[in-house]
Amino acid sequence: MVQPSNPVRLTRAPAHLLRPILADTMAKLSAFDLYLRVVSRSTKRFDWFDAETLASPQGDALTRLLHAFNRQGIAPNRKAASASLLLRLGWAGGFAIGAYLICRRVPTVRDYAVSFSPTMLLQSIWIREALFVGMRDDRLAGGTEWVETIGESDLRTRLLQSLVVFTEPVVTTQHAWSGFSRHALWAMVTSSWAEQFVNIARQIGDEPRGVREARAIFELVPELNRAAPRLYAVHGGHIARTCQRRSACCLYFKSSTRYFCASCPIIPESERLERNRAWVEKQPLPEPRVS
Repeated sequence: MVQPSNPVRLTRAPAHLLRPILADTMAKLSAFDLYLRVVSRSTKRFDWFDAETLASPQGDALTRLLHAFNRQGIAPNRKAASASLLLRLGWAGGFAIGAYLICRRVPTVRDYAVSFSPTMLLQSIWIREALFVGMRDDRLAGGTEWVETIGESDLRTRLLQSLVVFTEPVVTTQHAWSGFSRHALWAMVTSSWAEQFVNIARQIGDEPRGVREARAIFELVPELNRAAPRLYAVHGGHIARTCQRRSACCLYFKSSTRYFCASCPIIPESERLERNRAWVEKQPLPEPRVS
């Protein structure tokens, strides 16, 4: 009599085995403060907004998110709501920017979702699918998530393409929905990208590199270059930090607080610099981290 064979138990392979390049990139970035968490799997503790939702301002999910901005006093009208959303989505670029600066590889995020904190700051980005390009000396070159080996001279251009592909759908739909100009919306995005370049480079120990890289990226596209913030060094006490003047206002001053950001182009230059210096004096001495 033939005995039945033992049933085969199917198990899901750990994420790091299925997506080793993503896992390696996340591990290296985990030593740095990106102003948000990067995760490769969902957690039920958060409400997630995927790419399709963020590019669908007439949808129920994004409507709820924009109303949540309003309840926080952030977005009293459609233009301010669009500005708030794009400012926050710009922070998500820290994943690609960090991979570029720290790992010398560039991810193209093909599927993702983001979550927000109770105060409506960007909290997490869930990388559902990402493919990578990089250089031949990358120890993970040629893996399943690796789509192309490129030269170092092409790496910056591919980062720009990755960031724009990630963001353009939301800029386009928010421009149509709110009537806020593309210039103003890209000003929000490039402001956050610039801060991520500077923030990560500072932790590496070379803040000026972040400024150079941000400027070089923006100069590749005239629309982005016009929208990009002006970056400048401010000294306070024993340190200097990079501050910025945005090329457009986020309209936060229209909220009940009537507050103007220090980077706002509306406030007088003397007031901006005074606020910049006061902020820099309170910053701790930088502690470079090993990538």
